[in-house]
Amino acid sequence: MHLDTHILRAVAVGLAIVLLYGSRLTKGSVSQAPDGIVFRIKPLFAWSRAIALPAYILFFLYMAATQKQQVPWWMAVLLLAAIALGVMQMPGTITLTPTAIKQRFWFQPSKSIQYGEVMAIQAMQGGRMTRVAGDNRVTITHTSNHCAAMEFQQEIERRTGKRILL
Repeated sequence: MHLDTHILRAVAVGLAIVLLYGSRLTKGSVSQAPDGIVFRIKPLFAWSRAIALPAYILFFLYMAATQKQQVPWWMAVLLLAAIALGVMQMPGTITLTPTAIKQRFWFQPSKSIQYGEVMAIQAMQGGRMTRVAGDNRVTITHTSNHCAAMEFQQEIERRTGKRILL
């Protein structure tokens, strides 16, 4: 059986699109930790990034090897900077503790808003995203890449006593 490279390429691109954007269609689940209720990144989103990031690097290395030309040093630095920027923009894990809402990131400082300091809760994108604004100029956003958007909204309303603005 002979595999056509054009078909193989189309299947690979289709699979990449499903992995990269299909995570928004999944719901995910909330987990209970000693700190409180934890809203992590959806597993499909995390796995798609774990596959896509090495795929980008391998694609760059493949192109560099097949071109038979030396890659400028600034091009490699630009690729590494783009990868680092992508990793830094990953949404952080949100934890609803008994006293505050906290968001932890991999490479950025953590954010925290006490429930009494919450000024507004805003729903966006048809309820898939929720932004919590505190009076300490901190904003925590539950994105469409986090688990359980409806559960987050219900729990944050219950804990703060504030209604969600649409």
